[in-house]
Amino acid sequence: MVKADHFYFEDARTETNALLVQPLNAVSLLFEPAFEHAGVRVRVDALEKRLMHWFSMIEVKSGTKVKPEHLWDCAIQTWVLREGGFEDSLDEIFLAHADNSFVYVREGDYEGLLKQVDITSDVEELLPDVPGIVVELNAVLAGPQPEIVTGPHCKTPYECPFLAHCRASELPPAEYPVELLPHAGKLVAELAREGYRDMRDVPLERLKTDKQRRIAEATRTGIAFVSPELGDTLDALPWPRSYIDFETIAFTIPRWLGTRPWQQLPFQFSCHIEHQDGRVEHREFLDLSGDSPLPGFVAALQAAVHDTGPILVWNQGFEAGRLRDLAGMFPEHAASLHGLIDRMIDLLPMFREHYYHPDMRGSWSIKKVLPTIAPGLDYDDLEIGNGGDAQLGYLRATAVDTPADEKERLRQQLLDYCERDTLAMV
Repeated sequence: MVKADHFYFEDARTETNALLVQPLNAVSLLFEPAFEHAGVRVRVDALEKRLMHWFSMIEVKSGTKVKPEHLWDCAIQTWVLREGGFEDSLDEIFLAHADNSFVYVREGDYEGLLKQVDITSDVEELLPDVPGIVVELNAVLAGPQPEIVTGPHCKTPYECPFLAHCRASELPPAEYPVELLPHAGKLVAELAREGYRDMRDVPLERLKTDKQRRIAEATRTGIAFVSPELGDTLDALPWPRSYIDFETIAFTIPRWLGTRPWQQLPFQFSCHIEHQDGRVEHREFLDLSGDSPLPGFVAALQAAVHDTGPILVWNQGFEAGRLRDLAGMFPEHAASLHGLIDRMIDLLPMFREHYYHPDMRGSWSIKKVLPTIAPGLDYDDLEIGNGGDAQLGYLRATAVDTPADEKERLRQQLLDYCERDTLAMV
């Protein structure tokens, strides 16, 4: 391992050069070696030394497949190495990524977690373009700030760290920008070119779908759209009604036996049960032991959800997907878990079709819908207010060095957040 970090590049390069001259039996694999050519500096994830002074470069990504931007990443590194002295010795380029078919079955045994893909030929095709890119970017660095309007390109494939800086010199965004129109990428670009910034200024006849026109009209008038069918649709749902929501965590490197890389693993649920006479019960589950929460989750969920009636969710694909995973992991409960899936009714498409309020700003996230229906009941009073916060809270609460009082505080915050999601559906 070349230990000097990016603040000490020259030290890292000195370390790298010292390790490269070591015999193969002393150093066969270098992690984070540092190289530079023509002002371009790179740190290679892994450089493997082979017999006869041949080398393989290995780039490691935490995702589950090779992406186009990964190939460019490797092409830049390959160009720097070859131009800097490895012209005749770097002949293989690999990309290693998590194999999401890997199942963790023995404690401490991660053999097969990384899938190594030979991308040499793909990188070779890109290499002729690299010198021109370097020249172009050096010119950008030497020149004034480029006069480019921000847009979707600023977030592709990743968000640019200068986005806020560039937006600060532009006109402030419109109150209801045309970008809020759903499924309107080409139309939005066309309207922007014509000078339309606020959705309320766009002629309705320019919009392509009924949903776009509904959103634009509600935004202009400030009056929520509620279809005549919504009340009857909701009233037709049988009783009792069970509302459920899961919180999950995903690890690149599996921690619990029987799990896969990036598998969404539920550690918490909330369940409200609404009866026809107006009574509402609440049941919940949260495991912060750090051990696998899955067996306890399955048992508690089966006990919590009412035996009859619909199971209401917001985005059925997510909760149903987690139950299908659990059915495969716990075959003795498969029939029961699939029975829960069969009873699911998704509220999200129902509200997409029948409801829109201007304050939702083009989103049917439950966090956007709730305040428009129940003013004063939102997520602003919660310490943990979204799924990302919940995952971070879970990680902090299960860390071995987290004090007991902090763990208890996080437990209550997680319970409050998940309960709010199912109360919102009620």
